[in-house]
Amino acid sequence: MASPLPRRWDEAALTAGFGVLGGSVAGLIGGLIYGLAAASQPAQAGAASALLVLLCIAILLATVGAAGVSAGIAAANALSERPWRWSVAGGAAGGLVVGALGKMLGLDAFSLLLGQSPGNITGGAEGALLGAGVGLGVCLAHRRGAPRFRDAALLGGLSGGIAGLLVALFGGRLLAGSLALLAGQFPGARLRLDPIGGLFGEAGFGPLSQGLSATLEGALFGACVTGVIVLARRERREA
Repeated sequence: MASPLPRRWDEAALTAGFGVLGGSVAGLIGGLIYGLAAASQPAQAGAASALLVLLCIAILLATVGAAGVSAGIAAANALSERPWRWSVAGGAAGGLVVGALGKMLGLDAFSLLLGQSPGNITGGAEGALLGAGVGLGVCLAHRRGAPRFRDAALLGGLSGGIAGLLVALFGGRLLAGSLALLAGQFPGARLRLDPIGGLFGEAGFGPLSQGLSATLEGALFGACVTGVIVLARRERREA
């Protein structure tokens, strides 16, 4: 009898690759939302530049984050005798590693180039929580027996949104919260997230805005990554 290991690693590569694609899509959507909101400020100089910069930052961070999370999920499932049972742990581990490395490099870069640390930007703890949320979404989708993209995205969005809310409740930050912190640390920065706070009924980017934006970011990330992974696996089975 042929060993199931090669097939498992083929599925792991599929999971990791399409998870990255899902993260890129989430970054594109989130970057457009934040970029358009920031560019809508009447006093915002270089609105097009603000849109482009936020779009690139969001895509980059979401893609790198999805690479770590989906690789963790894929490796955990490939090494387990019961696939998808370890998705939560694998996603959390992948998010922790990528988040911690990204924060370390980011803090070192700011300290080296600007002589000032930006403080408590998003890092390993946030990555672990968000990765666990995505892993839970993938696990729940698998238990439903290869559901449609919409169902998988809803499950991933729900678990990812809860993870994002927990990040905010525990005092952590995701993309918008980290950008607001950076803008506050550097008075000369032209980027202001007050319009995003206005969407949530606040005069600036306050605690409510931070909590709701983290929830929405987690939901978007979880929905896109989970939905694309499940869709790719379903298409492969039907091929």
